[in-house]
Amino acid sequence: MKCANPFFSVIFPVYNREKYLNDALSSLFAQTFQDFELIAIDDGSIDNSLAILKEFQKKHDNLIIIEQKNYGVSQARNAALKIMKGQYVCFADSDDILHPSFLENFYQIIKQTNADLIKNTQHIKFSHKYPKIKEEYTIKNIQEIRINTKNIKFGGTIWSFCIESELILHNNLFFFPDRLLEDEAFIFMLLPLAQKIIFFDGAPYFYRQHLDSLVATSVVEFGRIQSFKDIVLWYQEKGVLDSFPLPFYILYDISPKNPYYLEYIKKSKDVLLELNLEAKLLQQDRFVQYLSQHTAEEFRIFYLKSRGLFKYYLKKILFLQ
Repeated sequence: MKCANPFFSVIFPVYNREKYLNDALSSLFAQTFQDFELIAIDDGSIDNSLAILKEFQKKHDNLIIIEQKNYGVSQARNAALKIMKGQYVCFADSDDILHPSFLENFYQIIKQTNADLIKNTQHIKFSHKYPKIKEEYTIKNIQEIRINTKNIKFGGTIWSFCIESELILHNNLFFFPDRLLEDEAFIFMLLPLAQKIIFFDGAPYFYRQHLDSLVATSVVEFGRIQSFKDIVLWYQEKGVLDSFPLPFYILYDISPKNPYYLEYIKKSKDVLLELNLEAKLLQQDRFVQYLSQHTAEEFRIFYLKSRGLFKYYLKKILFLQ
């Protein structure tokens, strides 16, 4: 039944996912917790995705469909943020599957902790075969998180989070358009604004891996470097730059084996120089501190030695293993 003020809004961008859409929608409408609206945004699909959405809408009046041109996943999510009515908002991708208790678990944690930002750390990857789904998962490892320089790299997947809607709306926070891994920046801009952050293990989100996904088809996302800059500027605007750790790892979070590695590191250093951050901020991360004073090639050697990878790659080059 459609509710004027649902507990959850679930934001669900869709673009050419006719192959997987039935599975995703069926898992959402099979949720044990039914007080939610599902906002599906058809982002200019040219397959049968929109038709599938409309068939489901005939049976489920809590399904809201937004039709737009192909602007990308960020603009799709932003369109849904503008109309959501839920007290909390969750996200799902149209090629993935949710365990039937996924929303129920979030509801239980919210009622137990009164948190405004919650992350379910349990997810299971699968590919072509439909995953085996256990009937029940015990909620465990509930912990309040204080973000620091040691635990800041915990993954930027938006579908693992549930967020109090007012936290987003009050701060006028939206996804950056025309970028991959756009949820990473969104989450880091959100973190210092949350009053209470809870992580837990619960009923999983089933993440489908396939060759058609945006992440699978991207080579190197240089936009992450721009996202880091935007995060810093956001922290300055909100007055938290000196009190909340920065996700410096973004600036070197690329495999040294990647052919674009040195280009990525060079662009990262350019952004560091442009931002002109105080030395005390750079001290949060020894790699970035080193990068700010050395060339990309010098950084690569320093990074490899520091991570114990130098001998490994040396042996590879010399064909010793």
